[in-house]
Order: sequence, then C-alpha cells, then structure tokens
Amino acid sequence: MRAIAVHETGDIPELMDLPVPRPAPGEIVVRLEAASLNPIDAGIAAGHFEGRMPHVYPLVLGVDGAGRVTEVGAGVRGFEPGDLVLGQFLCAPLGRGTFAEYAVVPELPEGGALQRVPEGVSAQVAAALPTAGMTALGALDTIGPRPGRSVLIVGATGGVGVFAVQLAAMYGADVIATARSEADAWIRGLGATHTVDYTSGDVPEQVRKTYPDGVDAVFDLTLDPARFAENAGLVRDGGTAVSAALVATPELLAAERITVVNFMMRNKPDLLARITAEVASGRITVPIQRTITLDQVPDALASGASGARGKTTIHL
Repeated sequence: MRAIAVHETGDIPELMDLPVPRPAPGEIVVRLEAASLNPIDAGIAAGHFEGRMPHVYPLVLGVDGAGRVTEVGAGVRGFEPGDLVLGQFLCAPLGRGTFAEYAVVPELPEGGALQRVPEGVSAQVAAALPTAGMTALGALDTIGPRPGRSVLIVGATGGVGVFAVQLAAMYGADVIATARSEADAWIRGLGATHTVDYTSGDVPEQVRKTYPDGVDAVFDLTLDPARFAENAGLVRDGGTAVSAALVATPELLAAERITVVNFMMRNKPDLLARITAEVASGRITVPIQRTITLDQVPDALASGASGARGKTTIHL
C-alpha cells in the first residue's frame, strides 16, 4: 500500500510502499477513502511524542480519516466489513496512521474515537471532522457560550477555528473572530459578529474599540504565550480564557480574576458523536479549503497552516 511515513522521527515525510496491515484481536482494518491534516501530524513526525507513547517504524503519519472496514479481528463486536467509519485513529503505538491506503485501529482506540459515518455525510467531510471538531466542541464546553456573552476566537479561520465560530454562534454568543481582511465576509458567513484583522494592528487594542469593557471569553489557537496572556487580559472578571495550544503559563493558570485553561480533550467518543451529529443535521458545515493527493502530503506538512481557511483533506 502507498503511505506517507518516516523511517525515524525527525526525517522528512515521504511516500513509501508498505505492507497492508492485518488486524490483531480487537482491531479493524479500514480502507481509507479520505484523511485530513492537523498540526499534530507534523508534531508526531518531528518526535514530539517520543517518550510519551511507543512508536513503530516506518511510522505512518495521520490521525484523522474515514473509510470502509475491510477486515475485523477476533472479538470485534461494534463494526463489520463494509461499514463506513470516521475517527481519530490515535492510539499506541504511534505509526499506524491514516495517510495511507489502509490503516489498522482498535475498535475502541484508547487515545482517539471511532464511529460509523451518518447517512448523507461524505467521506471527505467525515475525515475533516474528528480532531478539529472535537477540539472546538470540547473547548466551548469549557467556556459555556450563550446569548448575551461575547467570545473572542483567535485563529478563527483555521481548522479548529471554523468549527468554534459556528458552534459559539449556534449557542447564541457574540463571536469576535480574528481574520485577514480578505476573509472577513467568509468568516462572518460562518457566524462571526465582528472581525479583527490581526495583520493591521494589535488585537486587544482593536477589540477594545468595540468591547471597551472587555469580553466574556477568549479561545486562543495560537502558539505564542505572550500573545495569549495579552488576549487573556481582555477577559472580564469571572470570564474564561482557553488556550488550545497549551501555552498558558503557571502564573496565568493560578489567576483568580478569571479562569484560565490549557485545554486537553477528554471523553473523545462523546465529543465525536456530538460534533458528527451537528454536521449530519446541517447545523454545522465543514469548510474544506482544498483537497490534495497522497503524494502532495509532504509538501503540505512542510508548508504548515499559516493563513489557512478551514481544513485540508486528502483523497485516497
């Protein structure tokens, strides 16, 4: 099978020809139809998870995907050949990922989540859902957006941000989204009430022009601890600031004026079921910026997601 993998962490990902995996007891084999890119993929390739989870080599990258079950191992009860499934294929050992024509995954992946694809949802849409959608939903559960509350989403046009904007708006909150000027109309179409062009000036200063008393919550998807601290300073007393990139410092986490959270997903099967149901119902859309082929994945990983609008999916 064709797969994007590395021989050692730190290597440049490349297209390889590898054996089709076989299932152990409790596992299923999925013929993938689509996968999607997430920041975690480059992190796994770079070795950020070494010492935290076991790895196998060649290490096939990719954590999100959708496809048909082709084979099940002994003891599998929840799936059967022919089922169309989606999920976050994140489990130990790392290296049996979704940037491949086939992937093997436990029926109940310890670090991820797996379920059937609802009627009417395409494999491309399903593959774009898991990590980004679960992150956005879980973080907003922490924030608790509702009518009369304002939420600043920093990194609003990226893969997680586009879900967060829609969910916060669906819950009735006023959504302030950071976006380049050319993405203004697009992100407003997803539910943003106001936008802030982060390329044209200081974000907190621009937000204060519209919200002089601050905002009720900040959901920050960026990697800069200093900027997260500045954005958290916009939050009113009793509000919440959430970092999806785990950059809140111990000093901020100990703050008493506001609640500060380095968000980590828990109860992934529930989050995946809920976000998938929102998409199946049509209440949430999945903005796919582009679809690439497997051989284009190394370049896409190298270029990162700067300025991205929504998700990048892989046709397999």
